[in-house]
Amino acid sequence: MAFIIFGFTPLLSNPVHAAVPLSDELCTYGTSKNISINDILKIKNKFDCSDRKYAFTGSRVWVKIPFRDQDIAKGTVEVQGDNNGLTSMAIHSVLDDGSVKSVSYSERAIVDSWRPKGHYGLPVPGSEVPGIRKKIKNIYIVIDNPKIISSISLIQLASKRIWDNLKLPLSAMFGLLCGMAIMPFIYNVFFYGALRHSFMLWHSLMIAGTVVYTFSSSGLIFIAFPDTNLTIKFLLNYWTLAIAVAASGFFLVRFVERGKIADWLQPIIFVSAMIPVFVTAIFLRFDEGYELYARDYYHASFLPYIAVIAYTMVHAVRRGSKAIWFQIAAWTPISLFALDRIARGLNLYVGFPELDYGLYFALVLETIILAFGVANRILQLRLRHENTMRKQVELTILAETDGLTAIGNRRAFEKAFQINLNDRSYGHLAILDIDYFKRVNDLYGHEVGDDVLRIVGKELAKSRHFSARIGGEEFALLLSNNSDDNRKGNPAAQLTAICENLIKAVHQQMPTIKQPVTFSVGVTAIPKRASLRAVMAIADKRLYSAKNNGRNQVVSFDLSDMRAKFGSDSAAA
Repeated sequence: MAFIIFGFTPLLSNPVHAAVPLSDELCTYGTSKNISINDILKIKNKFDCSDRKYAFTGSRVWVKIPFRDQDIAKGTVEVQGDNNGLTSMAIHSVLDDGSVKSVSYSERAIVDSWRPKGHYGLPVPGSEVPGIRKKIKNIYIVIDNPKIISSISLIQLASKRIWDNLKLPLSAMFGLLCGMAIMPFIYNVFFYGALRHSFMLWHSLMIAGTVVYTFSSSGLIFIAFPDTNLTIKFLLNYWTLAIAVAASGFFLVRFVERGKIADWLQPIIFVSAMIPVFVTAIFLRFDEGYELYARDYYHASFLPYIAVIAYTMVHAVRRGSKAIWFQIAAWTPISLFALDRIARGLNLYVGFPELDYGLYFALVLETIILAFGVANRILQLRLRHENTMRKQVELTILAETDGLTAIGNRRAFEKAFQINLNDRSYGHLAILDIDYFKRVNDLYGHEVGDDVLRIVGKELAKSRHFSARIGGEEFALLLSNNSDDNRKGNPAAQLTAICENLIKAVHQQMPTIKQPVTFSVGVTAIPKRASLRAVMAIADKRLYSAKNNGRNQVVSFDLSDMRAKFGSDSAAA
């Protein structure tokens, strides 16, 4: 942005010196359309040069200006002014000998003579000839059905040669500004589908309004769409800016952190942001239902919103908002330029021509700053979402983790069993119990007993099976279906190996315990659509069979059925 400003500084200063504003010197007279220049010359003393010169009546306004030959570079002189809503014009050069040179211009000719920043540039008859140019005394400009006061108040004389040379570089500058402004719009559209933040839509609408306003009011619209008439351009200028401002109010409320703008202030922001839209709809309708002073109402309609925004910025800062600083950086310069434009729009003063270009730069600068603000806000929301998700995961883990052994608890085991009913990753359920664990606690203390539980949990976690502590010295396992061979795939063999590893680990890590710490296990297959309660009942029954049959063993079938069929000796064997 700084490069563009410095790079185009000569272009921004040249137009000032290439034109002579005449708002303080012009006089007006309103008539019907059947009045000719000869009639006007006979009643030229009726022209109004006072502060009420814009309060004329009639469908045709005559504007009388002096010809400032000495203030303009050599060559053809042109009349410039705001081209919004113009239909037809005529320019009459009155020479010092009383003769008149006249040229009439249709709307098409006015469009073709466009200058950057929404002006027309129509040659003054006779100024192309040096000898005649010196004799021109006054110029009478005829405007039929003027739509806005600025079509008269902004009239100036300028060098046609200089402005012909400025047309291309100034158009390139405005095109570059539009291109820079539209990039955040593409970013918003691209990422909205994934992020779904409403303020991105409002920011996109702001950008669209800003880009279309710059595209239309700068004159670029005539390059892309040469057949555009001046009434359409006029309405586009006013409607797009009003829509962009309205969108900015909704963007502000959605963008700033929740709770940083009081609830009572939010509807005030919405209403004040919509006032320009309502005023535009009433006074600048597409059916040409507007009046000459509609521009005054239009510019005045922005003042409440500017006041509300200024208060909201201070309000949000006091409440600790960080996002509001992007609005402060983006909207402070544009508010200052807007106040200047409003004052000139209300004809309170003429102002400086350079400020017209400053508003365009401020609009694009606002778009870019807010684009960074949107990116920053999205990042903050994403970090907050990730923190929330992380806390939820942490809480879930804590809720499903045994605090002593750091493996799953009963809740986690129940959840894993339900998931297994669908994916069938585990084929067997086992309940493992530490033999004579109460004796360990009684002989060596509960701290030693806790250490034994920790060792068991750590070793079980190393296996490829799902393990959980379901109470006291009891552990539950879901045995994975994956196995290297059929022998190792046998659940009893797998659990035997696990118990041997546990006995070894406890013996090595707890040398203070003199007798071996052994384990009893009951295991059963998991039928399809079986309930956890039913499967655990079978495994629990087999665990108690292991306990009653001498402990330190794995039972994978019902011993009571074996005793009934073969006798107690066979069953025990």
